[in-house]
Amino acid sequence: MHRIARRLGVLAAAFLAAACDRGPAPGRATSRDSAGITIVENAGPAWSRGAGWKVLGNPLVDIGGKRGTPPYELDQVRGPVRLSDDHLAIANASTNEIRFYDAAGKHLRSSGRAGNGPGEYSTIGGIWLGAGDSLLVDDVLIRRITLLDRDGNVGRSFSLGGKVGTVVPTNGRVELSVLLGRFADGTLAGVSQSLGINQQRAGVFRDSITIIRYGPDGGVLDTLGRFPGAEMEELTLKMGGRSTSSPSPVPLGRQTVAMVDRERLVVAQNNAWELELRGADGKLRALVRAPLQASRLTASDIAAHRKQQVQALEATPIFRNIPQVLKAQIKARAEQAKYPATLPFFAALLSDPDGNVWAEEASPPTQKAKRFDVVDSTGRWLGTVEFPADFRPTFIASDAVYGVWKDDEDVEHVRGYPLRKLQAR
Repeated sequence: MHRIARRLGVLAAAFLAAACDRGPAPGRATSRDSAGITIVENAGPAWSRGAGWKVLGNPLVDIGGKRGTPPYELDQVRGPVRLSDDHLAIANASTNEIRFYDAAGKHLRSSGRAGNGPGEYSTIGGIWLGAGDSLLVDDVLIRRITLLDRDGNVGRSFSLGGKVGTVVPTNGRVELSVLLGRFADGTLAGVSQSLGINQQRAGVFRDSITIIRYGPDGGVLDTLGRFPGAEMEELTLKMGGRSTSSPSPVPLGRQTVAMVDRERLVVAQNNAWELELRGADGKLRALVRAPLQASRLTASDIAAHRKQQVQALEATPIFRNIPQVLKAQIKARAEQAKYPATLPFFAALLSDPDGNVWAEEASPPTQKAKRFDVVDSTGRWLGTVEFPADFRPTFIASDAVYGVWKDDEDVEHVRGYPLRKLQAR
């Protein structure tokens, strides 16, 4: 559940108009059974200092940064994902295109454009691999998932839970469903949340989110679980003598993050360093824990994040189209919002083909290099992998990692880096 709270917060507002001490302490992992649930307590990482896995600094591929050459101008990238022939697919959300590149970064073809018709997109929220190198593209605002073949041709489209059409407030609520991933049998998981309008709630709250299992056609099969959502506070906007309020995420606040990995659902509620390993039926199979503490936020962290939040708002197409008086109030909220004393434990979850969970450590905005704690399929914390500065991974293969890197001018590139495994345990 990659950065869902940010998407929900920006959408809701538009509808209305430091570092932690995580040094590797050597230790063992102990397992015990508790009412049929395996509890894995990690005293420290398995990798010895200086060993483990490493992301090498020389990129395998670098796509982007070529001004005046549209296929290599990237903005608001979703993905990349790597296909079976090592080709890369991305969604370039600013142009509503799905683009394909070979392993060396040469542009092969593009499909899609802005609009609401077949093969057109409004607000691309994410891109996922389907069966046989097919792709699933989630268009959040018009509540439509499009299935493409490996060449970008439209196969079919559907909605999660049968909810179709543009997302608008109805009966005082905004209902949003976001695709989370695909299970090995072709069924899907999605996150559903309802945001109340004009409830005038005080303080910080975490309304629940629901993770639902859907059929390949988007039909509801089962509820996999309900979990606490992002920490929120009411945001009140005024225009023309009227005021409207809606939940707005607490900056750098806690939120539940989750991912689908073949036949597993992995969830982190961010109340502690704890991962929930669940089956595709939602049943809790194991709890994985480690004695790590949350990072404290500094004044410089908060100042840097405020600046980033304003920049992210201004880059969002839906934000650009609302009246100036509302823009000013939303920006003021970003510039004046209160921050928590500590960061969450996790920012995102990824997986690799070997069944390892890669849990991104929530980091202060002043920290340029992302760090991921790697946990194997048994719940053993193997160790921590650091990524190159200004690089956000989205896809991890057995031999390489892929994601989005920003250069000194804040221009997005798609990059891949070699992954070297010095010591598995």
